[in-house]
Amino acid sequence: MSRVRADPITAALAHPTRRSLYISLSDVAEMSTVQLQDVVDVDRYNLYHHLKKLAALGLIENHRDVGRARWWKVANTVILPEILAVSESHLRPPSRHTESVDLNQQNTHMISLEGSRDRVGAKLLLEKLAEELGIKLDLPWNFVPEKIALIGEE
Repeated sequence: MSRVRADPITAALAHPTRRSLYISLSDVAEMSTVQLQDVVDVDRYNLYHHLKKLAALGLIENHRDVGRARWWKVANTVILPEILAVSESHLRPPSRHTESVDLNQQNTHMISLEGSRDRVGAKLLLEKLAEELGIKLDLPWNFVPEKIALIGEE
């Protein structure tokens, strides 16, 4: 698989954790590391990895330290509607629900993919299945499914 080249800011904000961090900081004057960790629900090591990436690009900054607490704020506002136009669902864990639909006498289940991790994982699964089954699947690099249909015979 070939690597997609994009500008570093778009690539950084395409990652769901970094996007959630940036959007959360965009909504307030500042947040502490502990507050940010609660928002994105990752361990401290991964949190600092993503914060350092955003800081290295000049998007956020650690503007003050109080004791052991670090406080972060947006340093550079970036307008990327296609990335930043997400609902507050990025702050909650994704919920999965299925709906049954009768499609041509077959048992069909529609599975909604509400979290970005679910959507990216589903795309990778589709690509892997296509590869293993010898199906030519030419998905654009920015394709992320919202639902998957499972169809079975009764």
